[in-house]
Amino acid sequence: MDLAKKSKSKAILSAIGAIMIFTFSTGPFSMMSLYWEPISKEIGTTVGALSISLSLATAVAVVASLTIGRVLKVLSPKIMIIVAGICIFAFQFAVSVSTSIIPIYIVALLNGIGTVWGGMAMSQIVISQWFEKARATVMSLCMVVLGVVLTVVIPIAGNLVAQIGYRPVVLAVGIIGGAGVIIGAFLIAGPPEKYGLKPYGAGEINQSAGAEAQAMPPSLPFDKIIKNASFWSVVIIAACGSLVAQGFNSQAVVVFGSFGLDAVTAAYAFAIFSMIGLPCQFTFGFLCDKIGPKLTMAIAGCIWAVVLFLGFIWNGFAGAVIFALGMAAGGGLGGLYGPNMATRLFGVASAGDMIGFITVGSSLGATIGPLIFGFIYDAFGNYSAALIAMGVIVLICIALNFWLNNKQNIDKLKEQIALESAT
Repeated sequence: MDLAKKSKSKAILSAIGAIMIFTFSTGPFSMMSLYWEPISKEIGTTVGALSISLSLATAVAVVASLTIGRVLKVLSPKIMIIVAGICIFAFQFAVSVSTSIIPIYIVALLNGIGTVWGGMAMSQIVISQWFEKARATVMSLCMVVLGVVLTVVIPIAGNLVAQIGYRPVVLAVGIIGGAGVIIGAFLIAGPPEKYGLKPYGAGEINQSAGAEAQAMPPSLPFDKIIKNASFWSVVIIAACGSLVAQGFNSQAVVVFGSFGLDAVTAAYAFAIFSMIGLPCQFTFGFLCDKIGPKLTMAIAGCIWAVVLFLGFIWNGFAGAVIFALGMAAGGGLGGLYGPNMATRLFGVASAGDMIGFITVGSSLGATIGPLIFGFIYDAFGNYSAALIAMGVIVLICIALNFWLNNKQNIDKLKEQIALESAT
């Protein structure tokens, strides 16, 4: 087998592994809300107290995200992912057998490690290392596959919880999730250079991406990247994208209700938003590869800004559907834009560190978004002001996107790399 075919083969296997670890580590955590009510009744606590476990896991995940690049320099991704699989299983197992809330709190800390070492951050690092061509498209497949799996599994799990109780369901999900992550680990290869190979598509020039794709500089050391305003612009855009997306997602049915819909019709509108969100994620990734993340973000951001600023005119089911389609179109800003823009600007040598920081930014944005939506609604009694505020945030992101991609800024980055190479 020649080197190009070997590179492609390992890249494809690594992509499958990355999709598997993302799905099997993130899926179980995404299903936890199914169990909160029966758990609270059985062990004698409150849903609010149980939710603290999610906060504990998130806090550890922030630390794990910030340090994942450094840990990767010491441990192989296989070892980290196997540990992640064990952590995912341990949390689900603790939930399935605990008779008090304390063990759940303790093992939630391990789950925070598992969702980073075996979740989005790790999968995006692996894909960044192995794909120069189709990188964003493969990243988008992680989210699409997870969405499809959850759409199928959540109703089944919900019915099983009602029939046989939550404990065996949580245990089964933990076994399947942990095993899926560990199996995915054995499909993932280390960085291409470890095998004397190159990433898939390395050296190919994507003519459809134009001058922007060709102008991007190669790798810059992370100690220089972290001091660069362009990197923090990418983090801010990713954080704000997640802020807007999660702020809306967390209260979507209520937002649709504010357009004059009853609860049932609002739920239908949310179902349409959820269904169209999967192909929109894939389209966002595909366009990042074809025309570059700069233009893709600009298109998606403009659509978001328009539907958000016109939030006061949407009325009835037709208005809700238009709004749902517009919000779904920008869904990739939070999860896909950051890793693709950062690796395009600074190269993949420091992908682990960059994606770790970007993941933290996205997580913080996702945490703050629902609070902003809720507080503005409480202050004004409607969502119009919140939607306008989100529209302003999107416009700021569009401006940042064009600033960090302008020719002068790209030339400065190239000069930095040239000086680094000279020393």
